[in-house]
Amino acid sequence: MSKVNQALKMQRDAQRRRALAPDYDPVRRDFELGLADVMEQEAQALMVPTKPLQTGLGGEIIPPLEDGLPGLESVLKEPNLLHLGASEQRAQLLEQNKVLELGIETAQDVRADGSAQKMISHQMAALHSRAMSMLAESEASKIPEISIMKARAAARMVDAFSRCAVTLQKLQSGGGQTIQVQYMQVNALVGGESKKMQNPPTAPITPKNKGGRPPVSGYRTQSAIDQRKADKELLSEVQSIEM
Repeated sequence: MSKVNQALKMQRDAQRRRALAPDYDPVRRDFELGLADVMEQEAQALMVPTKPLQTGLGGEIIPPLEDGLPGLESVLKEPNLLHLGASEQRAQLLEQNKVLELGIETAQDVRADGSAQKMISHQMAALHSRAMSMLAESEASKIPEISIMKARAAARMVDAFSRCAVTLQKLQSGGGQTIQVQYMQVNALVGGESKKMQNPPTAPITPKNKGGRPPVSGYRTQSAIDQRKADKELLSEVQSIEM
């Protein structure tokens, strides 16, 4: 078991002892809480490196040779072995995808800060490498169907690369968004003079049915409305004559 795993296990045991310390027995409760404090102190001691860690390319930390941990780790104010283990995993993943140099160079060029930005940089390196390989395989394939499938797969990887780049940019810029509102003044030429249009005329509103389209039959059609209006006007004229 590595020092990091041992320290994490001790921290979990300490938390469990604190939670299960009985209230009905003050002596036992004090014993359990005191033992939990000791375990947490020992866990913190296990996670402190024996020597100051040196910074390498891409803002990573080179692990000491005596620890037997390959890989690089994030630059932190107080680096410890937990961060060293995370760096080891990232380096192994880059090596498995055969993009160790490309991933480190990408993280360095984009000035990745923190684990999330570095992982996105490594993903971009892996996607770029695989997309280019798929394009080469598509070009070399003699079977049209396979060539098209590989080209489409490469296109999806390129799209994923672009989305990773956008996500990285948002993380580095803090995810802020600026909205600009512009006001436009419309002038109309009336009788040789320029006048401002305060309330432009609007077209008459045509009744619509539930589907959003003007009715074509029934009581609410435009022709039916016009007919009722004409009937009202005729009735009004007849009533005025009779009076």
